[in-house]
Amino acid sequence: MSRIPMLLVASVSLALPFAAQAQQKPFGGYPNADMEYCARLSELYVRYVGRSEAGPRAPVMPDAVSGTALAQCKHEGTVAQAIPVLERKLLDARFTLPPRT
Repeated sequence: MSRIPMLLVASVSLALPFAAQAQQKPFGGYPNADMEYCARLSELYVRYVGRSEAGPRAPVMPDAVSGTALAQCKHEGTVAQAIPVLERKLLDARFTLPPRT
C-alpha cells in the first residue's frame, strides 16, 4: 500500500514542470522588443483587419500572406519576416502603427 502513494507523488512531481511550462505565453511572454512589437501588430491586425481565429463564418478573413505572418509572429518566432508584412497590411488599412520600443 505504501507503493501507490509513492508512485502518485513521483508522477505528480514529474508532471508539474511540464504543466507550468504549458501555461506560459509563447516565447516566455515575448522577452525581446521585436517579439513584443510583432505581438502588438498581430493583435491589431486580427482585431481590426482580418480575423484569423474567428472561424469560417467570420465576415473578414486574412489573406494567405497575412496568415503566414501571423503564424510566424505568434508561433514560430520568425518575427523578422512577419513584422514588415503586418506593418504594410496595417498601413494599407490606414492604421497608425504602435510605437516600437
